[in-house]
Amino acid sequence: MSQLSDTGRIKSTTGKTSAMRVFIISEETLQRLTGLIQLGFGVLNGLIGLRFLLKLMAANPANPFASLVYFVTSPFLWMFQNLTRTPSFEGIEIEFFSLIAIIVYALIGWIIVQLMWILFSRMK
Repeated sequence: MSQLSDTGRIKSTTGKTSAMRVFIISEETLQRLTGLIQLGFGVLNGLIGLRFLLKLMAANPANPFASLVYFVTSPFLWMFQNLTRTPSFEGIEIEFFSLIAIIVYALIGWIIVQLMWILFSRMK
């Protein structure tokens, strides 16, 4: 049987103490990591939203900007493609799977941030 002492050491009932290895990150570092994660997922969701709008406006896929957006976002959308129908009319496409991907990636980003704070912040 053991008890946790005030110094962060484990004190057994026999009186011997041993160091407990606890990985705690400072609150400032956690805030910076949170900002970086939110920035990354925000940029990704912004690019996917831009792709949705370009497809909705029937943008020319041969245009360098449109092709760049399609190229950058396609690896993040491959698992969502063919999830739903993609209605099209005179070149206009409504990629519902892009909207689903935005929701999923926002949820994944939120979960990562919450887990990071739960696992690595100091308990008060």
